Amino acid sequence: MRWSTHGLFASSLLVFASCALACTSAGSSSGTGAPGSSSGSSGSSGSSGSSGSSGSSGSSADGGAAGALPASTFLFVSKATPDHDVLMAYDGASGQVRTVTDLRGDGSDGWAINGSGISVDRTRIVISSLYGATQADVDTMLPTQHVWTFAPDGSDFRRLTPVFPNTGGGRNQFAIEVRNPSFSRTGDDVLYGYGEYWYEGTTLKGGSGIWSVGAAGGKLPALFAAPSPCSLVDPSVDPKSGRVAVIHSVCAGPGDGIYLYAEDGSGAPEKLVASDGTLDVQLEPVRWAADGSGFVFVASSTVAISGTNTIVRGLYAFDMAAHKVIPVVVPQVADTAVVDGAAAPDATGIVYCLREGTVQNLRFIDLTKSPATDAAITNDGKSCHPIW
Repeated sequence: MRWSTHGLFASSLLVFASCALACTSAGSSSGTGAPGSSSGSSGSSGSSGSSGSSGSSGSSADGGAAGALPASTFLFVSKATPDHDVLMAYDGASGQVRTVTDLRGDGSDGWAINGSGISVDRTRIVISSLYGATQADVDTMLPTQHVWTFAPDGSDFRRLTPVFPNTGGGRNQFAIEVRNPSFSRTGDDVLYGYGEYWYEGTTLKGGSGIWSVGAAGGKLPALFAAPSPCSLVDPSVDPKSGRVAVIHSVCAGPGDGIYLYAEDGSGAPEKLVASDGTLDVQLEPVRWAADGSGFVFVASSTVAISGTNTIVRGLYAFDMAAHKVIPVVVPQVADTAVVDGAAAPDATGIVYCLREGTVQNLRFIDLTKSPATDAAITNDGKSCHPIW
């Protein structure tokens, strides 16, 4: 086999899917038919007093539905050029694909997307991007992504984050990164990773924390959790409980891995998955099943390929009831890696991005089949980053 797919195919996991398969709420669709090192400080500031709201359009090529995204529809990114991403929607029920936004509504040639999310009620989308820079942004002399939200048809763009001041103070290659926004359970707020980085000699310094901002705009960012001896990145909200999975990275001492925070960020987080050398969590947001019974995530491990121990990126699932990690897709050939993946709202399937050499495409694992099937959805070599 070119890669192994197991774990989710076994009945031992499907607390992750068993309740969802048998107990899907009336409001949900029953299926889809879809096919470097750093210092680890986390006290950097993510707030500013300057407003950045806007109602401009992101240039949608297809109207689509102005209401909620159907449960059968997931979003993904199509890379038009190295610096230009197009956000697409794939409806597994019909097999239709449409453009949500090409990010040209600001008069540019488009921009890259540094993470995206969908609200629990599926009526709003959020992204991080350099899209829509104002003169005040330009005056900082520091290109910085901002958090934007819009409707599923690509209309009603609203900027949520303010102008971030350039606090580099002459530091070498100082940069701000805003990444991987995620709606709160209520949809009132958006969480995101905010990091400040620079070089001292050849050593990367700085760190990141988790911040929140109002989803309606007009609200200054607030720190989600207390500063940590780790960099905190890639928040992902459990749509059922509201708790937040956060990745701890480059900790001062052991502690890297996936942690679960209270909905309001208070208290000590619970470690769910440790990066222990056998399995090392990668910097990609976890993606929850809609009932909160589990999530999928990306981690690296060592496998034997052609007699040589090789580190590969694979897709794994975490069963919240059993507190158990289960491999889903672990590549078994060189130069092949799982980039990221997401579970369907009813956990009847998983869509993931597989990179083979320099090309990347989407694949779909159908958990309703016995045995489960794993089939390609795209073959254009440029589709990745699915979210459901």
